[in-house]
Amino acid sequence: MSYWRMQVHPGDPTDAVKHTVSSLSAGYIGLDFVRDVPDLLTITQDDLPSDQKNYWAFAHEMKVGDHVLVFAHHFPLALVRVAGEYNYIRSIAPEVGVWFRHFRRISDVSYYADFVTNPQEWERLVMTATITPLRKDSTGSYQLIQRWLGIQR
Repeated sequence: MSYWRMQVHPGDPTDAVKHTVSSLSAGYIGLDFVRDVPDLLTITQDDLPSDQKNYWAFAHEMKVGDHVLVFAHHFPLALVRVAGEYNYIRSIAPEVGVWFRHFRRISDVSYYADFVTNPQEWERLVMTATITPLRKDSTGSYQLIQRWLGIQR
């Protein structure tokens, strides 16, 4: 099982929380690209836009059972468990409640405001990338997931 950090909203930050909560409520996390990119299982990483090559991991490294710390505006918003394999749809389907074409089903959604109920105690963890695998247990995000899951107190 691995840990990840992710933003689940389009590039416009004015509706970041709205899009993120909508996606989580629909039971999905996902991403999309600045240009039309087909199913990540049908292309190579070299085919991706240069500043979005790290999105490759969403389809090829992320596994069912992994935990994802979801961010909005540099604050943790939710912790979710990956419950499904990578999927791709050719056209965005707003009626499903998501804005992206590359997605995974999730479960066990818990919200940070329910974990840390006093907003004055919320941790600000700067998140500028769309998706990042957490490989070092010394990072603030990794340690937060550990505390949240009750693995470390």
